[in-house]
Amino acid sequence: MKKLLLVASLASVFAAANAMADVAASATASWDATATKDTTSMLVVTPLNSLTFQYAEGLNGFNSQDGAFDVTIQGQDTATDFELTAQIVSNTLTNVSGDDSTLNVGVAWNGTALSNATETVLVNASSTSGLESLMADGAYNGTERVSDQSSFKFTIASATSDGTTPVSDYSALPDGYWSGDVKVQFNATWTTP
Repeated sequence: MKKLLLVASLASVFAAANAMADVAASATASWDATATKDTTSMLVVTPLNSLTFQYAEGLNGFNSQDGAFDVTIQGQDTATDFELTAQIVSNTLTNVSGDDSTLNVGVAWNGTALSNATETVLVNASSTSGLESLMADGAYNGTERVSDQSSFKFTIASATSDGTTPVSDYSALPDGYWSGDVKVQFNATWTTP
């Protein structure tokens, strides 16, 4: 009887130990990777980081990102003025996890939202809030290449459940993975005689 009691006690100890097993989880992070070099174009804009948005359940929203970029222009020695503008080309992320939901990425420059309908002035003679090096005397109107860096503020500005129906409560979106390109077109204009 004592042996049976000892065996039963040991079995309950092992059963209790198995009931207290560790819980583990893992997640995978990924980075998009490309390499480009262009030192001859009149205007070169290079994104300096990729964008990754994560849903924060406690905030019922996605994080924002500062998307840094480098702008290089070729000076035009006869130029009397210079303007650099930007406009959204594409900014929709589609769900690749099996449903039709989409996320719309907002892009802002110094608090002003960019759009796909009109150009936003980044820098010119009257607006130099960022990218001032491009407007320096001898830069846009010189003979050398000149560069400056700045950033846009990227956010998840809106969402849809099926590509058209707006979703204001992001907790209603399915768990999943959204992917797509956020493209911003930069246009440089040198005023010359």
